[in-house]
Amino acid sequence: MTTQSDKAGLLFVFGEPGSLLSDAEFHDWYDNEHVPLRMAIPAFLSTSRWTATDDARPRFLATYDLASTDVLEQAPYNTFASTRSPRETDVIRRVQLLDRRTYVALQPEFAPVEGYDAREPGPCLVTMQISIRPELEDELNKWYDEEHIELLSQVPGWRRSRRFVLRNAGPAKGTDAAAVAAKGTPPKYLAVHEWDSAASFETEEFKKATSTPWRMRMFESADVWDGRRWELMRTWSQEG
Repeated sequence: MTTQSDKAGLLFVFGEPGSLLSDAEFHDWYDNEHVPLRMAIPAFLSTSRWTATDDARPRFLATYDLASTDVLEQAPYNTFASTRSPRETDVIRRVQLLDRRTYVALQPEFAPVEGYDAREPGPCLVTMQISIRPELEDELNKWYDEEHIELLSQVPGWRRSRRFVLRNAGPAKGTDAAAVAAKGTPPKYLAVHEWDSAASFETEEFKKATSTPWRMRMFESADVWDGRRWELMRTWSQEG
């Protein structure tokens, strides 16, 4: 049975530098100031930054694994907006988009591939955002729990799959709130799947996992079924 975790979650942030900020400056700020401040907090277990491999925007994604989503309401995290350095203040003023979402982990937690190391996430990531009518949510969760992830785990190159439910969303303070608001409320459910490479998506096992009658029924019933593909840029971990 799918349930929400009491603590664990994910901070999920889309980013787009825009015309006032170069990619190089955006990445230097993210890697050398923004992420290290957060990784100094023990409840931030790991951070990974990703770049899109599709043609959609935003082009960049940061995922922060949290021991507890409560950390986002506590110091020092909830003081960052008022204690920004001059550099970060300037970057936030110029960046086009930082679209921030907080998710709570869903249970059951599916076992990753044998030998999986959380310090080395799969270099290829698929994010799947889904909204579906409330009366079909139980069936969606049952499909994931009883069929879909089991079939994905049989695909060569699969590493790990996790699911989350939206807790809240909004722009980072100081960024373009209108650009985020124009997108509306994000889909309720998020799945993240880690892979060795995109070669997995050409296998017969993957085609089987994504074309069963149950999967097609869920896809056709969904209000939003938004998949994106990403490539790993860099990972930080509390474990080294």
